[in-house]
Amino acid sequence: MEDKAFVPQGLLPSYLAEIFGQLYDEDGLVVLGKGLQSDMLLASLVRFYADPEEGHYAEEETKKKDGKPPLVLVLGLHREAERTTLLDFLTSWGTPPEILPTILTNEAGQSKERAALYQQGGVFVITSRILIVDLLTATIDSMQIDGLLVAHAEQVTETSTEAFIIRIIQSQRQFQASSSNSNGAAFVKAISESPEQVMSGFSKVDKILKALHVQRLYLYPRFHDAIREELEGRNPPKVIELHQELSPLQKEMQQAIAVALQTVIRKLKESKALANLTLLLDGEQFTVENLVTNPLDQALSRNLEHDWHRLSPETKQLIQDLRTLRTLFQNLLTYDCVSFYKLLLSIQSMSAASRHPSMWLLTPAADVLFRKAKERLFKLHRPLPTKQVPNPVLKCQPVLEESPKWRLLRTILSEIQEKFEKEAAERAAGPTNVLILVKDDRTLAAVKDYLVQGNRALLFRWLRFLEQQNDRSRSITVNGGVETLSEESRVLLEEESRCRRILFGDQSKRKRRQNAPINHIPDFVRKRRRITREKARGEATMQTEDLERNAVLDEAVDLAEHDDSNDLDYEASPLNTQEDHFTVSFPDELRIVLKSYASLDQASLLLQDLSPRYVLFFNTDITFVRAVEIYAAMADVQIEVYFLMFQASAEDKIFMKSLEREQNTFERLINHKKMMSPPALHCATTTQEMQHALARGSLGGSYMGGSLPLAFDSRKGRKANEEKRDIAVDVREFRSVLPSILHQGGMRLAPVTLIVGDFVLSSVHCVERKSISDLFGSFASGRLYTQVESMVKYYKVPCLLIEFDPAKSFSLQNASEIGVEIRTDSVCSKICLLTMHFPQLRILWSKSPHDTLKIFKDLKKNHDEVDVDRAMEIGRNELEDSLFESSSESDEINEVARDMLLRLPGVNIHSARKIMQNCDCLAELCDMSRDELRRVAGPVTGQKLFTFFRQKMSAVNI
Repeated sequence: MEDKAFVPQGLLPSYLAEIFGQLYDEDGLVVLGKGLQSDMLLASLVRFYADPEEGHYAEEETKKKDGKPPLVLVLGLHREAERTTLLDFLTSWGTPPEILPTILTNEAGQSKERAALYQQGGVFVITSRILIVDLLTATIDSMQIDGLLVAHAEQVTETSTEAFIIRIIQSQRQFQASSSNSNGAAFVKAISESPEQVMSGFSKVDKILKALHVQRLYLYPRFHDAIREELEGRNPPKVIELHQELSPLQKEMQQAIAVALQTVIRKLKESKALANLTLLLDGEQFTVENLVTNPLDQALSRNLEHDWHRLSPETKQLIQDLRTLRTLFQNLLTYDCVSFYKLLLSIQSMSAASRHPSMWLLTPAADVLFRKAKERLFKLHRPLPTKQVPNPVLKCQPVLEESPKWRLLRTILSEIQEKFEKEAAERAAGPTNVLILVKDDRTLAAVKDYLVQGNRALLFRWLRFLEQQNDRSRSITVNGGVETLSEESRVLLEEESRCRRILFGDQSKRKRRQNAPINHIPDFVRKRRRITREKARGEATMQTEDLERNAVLDEAVDLAEHDDSNDLDYEASPLNTQEDHFTVSFPDELRIVLKSYASLDQASLLLQDLSPRYVLFFNTDITFVRAVEIYAAMADVQIEVYFLMFQASAEDKIFMKSLEREQNTFERLINHKKMMSPPALHCATTTQEMQHALARGSLGGSYMGGSLPLAFDSRKGRKANEEKRDIAVDVREFRSVLPSILHQGGMRLAPVTLIVGDFVLSSVHCVERKSISDLFGSFASGRLYTQVESMVKYYKVPCLLIEFDPAKSFSLQNASEIGVEIRTDSVCSKICLLTMHFPQLRILWSKSPHDTLKIFKDLKKNHDEVDVDRAMEIGRNELEDSLFESSSESDEINEVARDMLLRLPGVNIHSARKIMQNCDCLAELCDMSRDELRRVAGPVTGQKLFTFFRQKMSAVNI
């Protein structure tokens, strides 16, 4: 298929036009190399199916009788930034606003409004949860849907919501079109830019194709002929690779980290804790180089997850040390000398305070690392004694070694400046842009400070470091005087005053910050600990010391980065920090733009807007390198690209390893494609409509002239194998994989908004489903008590379903943590107390969602089908008006006060009734004491209300 005119000439690479044609002719899965513009391919497909004049609708054979455009749904764009990027691409191509895709998220209105939009046709970017609910509630008819465009196809699995959607659409269309003997399947075009995820696991690519209901696999690696000719033969950029040597001290520190890594690996091999651990460590991949270039520590933790509780604390700490040392390897190249030394000190202090300190800190390699890191920062020396000064004092000599790559960057910018001035006569009118790409926002701030302020930026960090180090010394001198300090501490105190005079002169522009208490914990560290606790909830294999062990490195990194990024307020920067990138302007319209990968959603749009003449990769990233290649190939002038990398370092190895890993993955995919058989596109005959038809007996049979249904048993006068299938499901549960598995197992799902429970199986069974993380969170917030109380009130058999992750251990706590006494920090103790308070409650233990399906089928036996309307109404009859039935003093209801009461934290229908019986107005409620609130509203809700009413307006509890 030829390139269409709906994409402006010169904006769509020729290889994408080739992929577009193949994908349009036959459905399939396209796997591209990283950075080869899969989002641009998706945008071109959206534009094609939305364009009424030159797109899909313009072809005669695709026009519908009613004249409506085709209904095409775009799935897989989960983040807002991805949806914005799609719209930005279409807008930059001059797409008329009336044919831009419609975004449907959880804020898209009611189902009736969405149904009206579906009737109009067009392209819709929709979330998977909304679409699956609309399909099951018949808000959208499968026969209306012409096709699906699926982004991030590597995330599609057999149990994913996207696979659930495709299975329903294809089976319903084929079932309804079977009478006309036509192929009623909707087209499915899937795109992926993650070949490693597509190939990971056992036959994952075959499972993805089967879940997508497509047979063709299109592979487009970087070494594909069409891509190579486009990027290398058309207008290749001028590439200049600059390999900067590490400083002598950095080389010694890198060698020390490598020796520490070898020590940790040797200790792990000597531990012989488990047989599978020994098997993993004896592999050829477990080397220092692979540990630096690959997160093998994460792979090791995943493989040992089932047996984590059997490992000794020393072995667990050694695995955590692998992560710490790998982080130090990378941060040695990106952090300045002050930040890196602060990181080391933080790791040392936090490890010493933990239950199981890091063993590598006691090795000679660690001594070398700390000593050399200190030498990069400052040196302490004592002059030789003389007759005039027989006892010279110790002096501090700041070194403040700057990164060699910073000096290299300044040299390159100077050369570009000289070249810019020489080409003034030949240069076209307009500014010349120099784009510098860095790893993250922290590196961007450091490079920006260096380019603007030079070495003063390091002086500012040095002064901040001295202030922190001297806080404890000042606290000691308050009680014991200067004589109680060590000689080094006195020298650092003097150096702080000298550094402040150098920066601000005698008349200091800035007062020294107030001394912090010795054991003061900063707010950002408290926030980090809260986040860590939230993430750790539900990790059944994690003990208390495991949480502390994992938090040491995270807190140390936060301490090192926070001071550099937030506390450098000594002078106002001349740069505009309101934008997400920084621009440094040289004379004669030479503009330097710094941009971080972390803030970039799409490099192609940035390159089109800036049109840089020079691109400098301060940190390399394969995705953005490919984006620059494509931009250079389609540019009118030759682009100069500079790569700044440390020689013989982890940075160079990581980049080369990523290229090698991608190439090996595509070679395996190519070989697998040659041998694999096309997946059988078999649609299951258990869709909602077909199940209803079987239940009614409306499907023609194969005997008695088709007058008897297939599932009718004439001997017993009833339907054979009559199985209870109806389940009322709360719409919020469609975020999980369980509804997909239930539907695949033959259940008929009714998506509704339930006030009580998550699943209603029959008139007596109501199930509240909790994953492990949700279970811990519900116990902590008190929400589970209220939910169980509601189920016990309305249903005869209330059930609490505790569903485990099949990839993790089937246990809530380790056996060593289960005692004979009730403890507030034990989840098993909390479950015991819950069952003692609600004897009717039944606990359902499920290893996986597939086991949950079996449990639900067993529970539904010998019980009537669920009444969906009644399940929806349960709990609603106590809303608004019923709360005020006992009010006899006033004929009118204060609706504003009623709504405000129901919106207070922790207040539900039941607690609101008790509050209204004891309070006449909200003012009386606010004046109650803590004990009165607990008596009126319950212990949990009362505490929430007491805290809410007395919290300061300015306080922000993040």
